[in-house]
Amino acid sequence: MTKRFGYVLGIVLAALIQVRLLPELGLERTINLPIILLIVTASLDRRTLVLIAASVAGLTIDVALLRPVGLTSLAMVAGVLVASQIRGAGDAQLLRRLVALVIGLAVSSTTISLLGGGASRNLGENAAALVVNLVAGSALAAFGQRRRTGYQFDQSLRG
Repeated sequence: MTKRFGYVLGIVLAALIQVRLLPELGLERTINLPIILLIVTASLDRRTLVLIAASVAGLTIDVALLRPVGLTSLAMVAGVLVASQIRGAGDAQLLRRLVALVIGLAVSSTTISLLGGGASRNLGENAAALVVNLVAGSALAAFGQRRRTGYQFDQSLRG
């Protein structure tokens, strides 16, 4: 229970960093921290937890930025649902994680674009943001898989 609450709290913290710290650095439109973290950690095993975290983080972003409430939540939930379905249950290979990341980001961005009245950025800005998000998500996915593999082979952690 504590781990689950900590996970949701961590995602909400990433959402607050997204809306309060990144604009000060000029990076608010370049990287999307909450959706990357949600998609990288989404799997069929913990889909419910990630969907709850996506809903709470999306509502936090919408309230902080005075957007229509539920727009960001819906985009995050759509991206998480697709990514978790592609990734599947259990330990997924890195390629499968990366495909889930790409398609989850695409679904999330498309949902925001369609429901938000169309894309407000030019194509070059969207491409740069996609590359930055893919690099960050790929690094997190590779780190997570390496860490999980280490846990699987370490006998002292099995209890």
